[in-house]
Amino acid sequence: MIRRKVMLVGVLLVAAVAVAGCDPGGDAKSEPPAAADPLAQVRAAAVKTAGAPSHVTLGASGVKVIGDVDPAGRALALTTTTSVDGETTKALVRVVGDDAWMTLGKTYLPNLDPTKYIRFPVSEFASASLVHLGDPFDPAGLKGLSAAMTAATRTAEGTYTGKLDLTEAPAGESRGLLPATAEQLEGTGGVIQSVPYEASVDGQGYLTSLTVTLPTYASTAEFSGFGQAVKVAQPAAAEVAEVPDSMRRLLAG
Repeated sequence: MIRRKVMLVGVLLVAAVAVAGCDPGGDAKSEPPAAADPLAQVRAAAVKTAGAPSHVTLGASGVKVIGDVDPAGRALALTTTTSVDGETTKALVRVVGDDAWMTLGKTYLPNLDPTKYIRFPVSEFASASLVHLGDPFDPAGLKGLSAAMTAATRTAEGTYTGKLDLTEAPAGESRGLLPATAEQLEGTGGVIQSVPYEASVDGQGYLTSLTVTLPTYASTAEFSGFGQAVKVAQPAAAEVAEVPDSMRRLLAG
């Protein structure tokens, strides 16, 4: 009888240790969770931001772009300000569904009011806009840049540094204010496969800032107001300039 009681106590003790995750001395044996992959975190944050309504601010030397985008609602409104030789020019962009409108802000073309909108099909708009809008609802080019991210290091809570290989960015994706073609990229210093970036991610997993630095060029992007409603109206008829298709093709070329 005594032996059976001892055996029962032993079984209960082993079961208690197993449930508590402790050894017989009482020390916890739980393994710490594996650290999340920084590259996966930054990529996921970029994709999440690219798919959400947001307020966006883009910047580069002599260029600032401010606006709002709603990818699901297919709406975009941007104000682009450029400064060259002390002269400032402001241009406006609106995209609603499959239609895009842009003011030039300044032009040497005769009989064309640069403050009026020119209408483009979205398919022709990518090269016409200063912002390289391969996807007009991804003005910062996050879809392409996330695919081009090849390395990331967490430097503090929510902040990262890493490398981009711009040859890995899918063709036809937006690049924001980064040069859009291989020739233009080579002109920035010839280093496109190991481009440094800095990124910030908030507590909800959204990318809130991204700075990309080429040897002779840098671009910044900041994002906020995630999930807020974005309303973009088509320009009124009086605000749109009627231009021949030949001029529209010239501007889009």
